Amino acid sequence: MKNYQTTVSFSEISEQYTKAKRSIGICHQHNVPKILITGEKALQLINHYSVSKVDEKIANNFYALLLKGKKIISEVLVLRLSVYRFLVIPQDYHQTFKLFKRIKRRFPITTVTEATDAYGLFSFHGDNALAFFQDIDYKYIFKTTHQDYTYYQLLSPIKDEESTLRHFINLNFTPISLEAEKIFLYNNNVVLNLKTIPRSYRLSICHELYPFENIHLKTKDVKVVKYELEGNYLVTNKHFIYNYLGKKAGIIHCIYRIPNKNNPFIIAFVKRPKMKKVSLIKIGKTDALVKQVINY
Repeated sequence: MKNYQTTVSFSEISEQYTKAKRSIGICHQHNVPKILITGEKALQLINHYSVSKVDEKIANNFYALLLKGKKIISEVLVLRLSVYRFLVIPQDYHQTFKLFKRIKRRFPITTVTEATDAYGLFSFHGDNALAFFQDIDYKYIFKTTHQDYTYYQLLSPIKDEESTLRHFINLNFTPISLEAEKIFLYNNNVVLNLKTIPRSYRLSICHELYPFENIHLKTKDVKVVKYELEGNYLVTNKHFIYNYLGKKAGIIHCIYRIPNKNNPFIIAFVKRPKMKKVSLIKIGKTDALVKQVINY
């Protein structure tokens, strides 16, 4: 079977995104590292480093941010397999696994094991995805909310990965690469690569996305905002966001393009009191105008 996670060109990414946007796209999270935590205290172990503690009654599936002191360990997806079994899918596998193995001594009869080769993971995006899955009652279909973006994910035994993908392709789902999936995430204001955020903004953005509970750290009043450039300019995360008076109002996190749109889009971190006054990015001697958008 074709591997949809091989290197793809921007034209292929655009085609995948466009087709999936109009219907349903399926992204095979190929070889994503996974950690299995089992035991009566499994959820307590996960909550130990989570900035927001998840209640036992609602802990079926959720995203969490793990923090140790002021250091980000990882953003993680947690899927509940049974009462005392949780599958953790971290952005940073090695740091997370090492931390869980070390801390499990405090939680008797709790095991932490590597589970990458036990399960396959799929995610679904597109205009028709939520409607398709909302009435399906299956234990391993999870409705997840990543920051403020809600979509469905499916867990399958590793031996059934290929047949699962083939099943959905036969239902006219569009296979999409991880790069095409990123456009869906970016376009719904999902902030990826939290560890790469400059230190002066990092904890503030983490607090904005995952409000800290009982953690007293100094943070700024910032907001994640999406802008569209009013022109096809070359912009990087080295540029800054300015208000109409020419004063710095925020920083750029990432730049991406949406197929069939001429101008690039920007995810920026802006100081909340200055958010309504943002109007431009300085590119050399050129002032590039921007406008705030929600999504397309």
